[in-house]
Amino acid sequence: MDASAFSHFSTGTIIARDNDHVVYRLDPKDGQGNASVYSVLPGVEVISFHFQTSRYIPTLHSKRNMLELNHCQEGRAECRMKDGCLQYIGEGDLLMNTMSNHSHCIELPLGHYKGINITIDLEKLTGQLAEYLPDFPIDVSELANRFFVNDECYFIQAKEEIQHIFCGMYSVPIEARTAYYRLKVLEVLFYLYYFDVAGENQKKFYARQQVDTIKQIKKKMTEEIDRRFTIEELAQQYCISPTVLKATFKGVYGVSIAAYMKEHRVRQAASMLLQTRQSIGDIASAVGYKSQSKFGAAFKEIYNMSPLEYRSKYESK
Repeated sequence: MDASAFSHFSTGTIIARDNDHVVYRLDPKDGQGNASVYSVLPGVEVISFHFQTSRYIPTLHSKRNMLELNHCQEGRAECRMKDGCLQYIGEGDLLMNTMSNHSHCIELPLGHYKGINITIDLEKLTGQLAEYLPDFPIDVSELANRFFVNDECYFIQAKEEIQHIFCGMYSVPIEARTAYYRLKVLEVLFYLYYFDVAGENQKKFYARQQVDTIKQIKKKMTEEIDRRFTIEELAQQYCISPTVLKATFKGVYGVSIAAYMKEHRVRQAASMLLQTRQSIGDIASAVGYKSQSKFGAAFKEIYNMSPLEYRSKYESK
């Protein structure tokens, strides 16, 4: 098959290619990323993404009669769709959309993302699918229409069946990926054919103004990491109810404020342990812990070792 039959990355640089596989290095403004594109069926590409950045502007396909399936393995993505909705996809989730309601901007709230994108040209595949599934003809256009009766996006929350389909796609050896991805795309189509569309609760949408407020709050907390803000204090300062603040923060970042800040403090401390000669107590205080023992317990929970052990182990490296 012709590699990259309809996929292209206008801001990317091709670093490897063969008959059915192209690897792009992507250069977002504040980080790095790569995309490996596999042409697996007529009109179907599987793209493996890996980003270390906070924002990515996708290259849009000119053809509109296409279906996108996005599965997240690690991290979290905020997709700003053409219809104005903010869609959040977290670990294990599957987001489906048509290219008529594409995402024109993708923000990565946790600063990293790893996932699989399946792009299907509905016209091309419809005429060819019977060759691969002769005993079970699926009309992919009709299949797609079932999911977009009320909207041009459909969200399937993380579940065991989704994990079963996608988990191997992240670890299969490079030389087997094209054939393996082909089988997995057919498995996805089977899964969607039998999926109970009406039975899946769709995630709540968040108003853009609320999301922007939450991002300001997160920026304040991470920049003033030595301070401990209460929910009530932040809610009052930013004119938002405590309930909405907690719910929207979890919707954007995938975890509670306490869990997010705990990990952020510990990871900042880990960096300071290796980059400075400050004492453990001073570092604990700098990241907002008055008690060195509580800091040590939080650190060990995330890194499975004490701060002193961490410094001794990685300092020379």
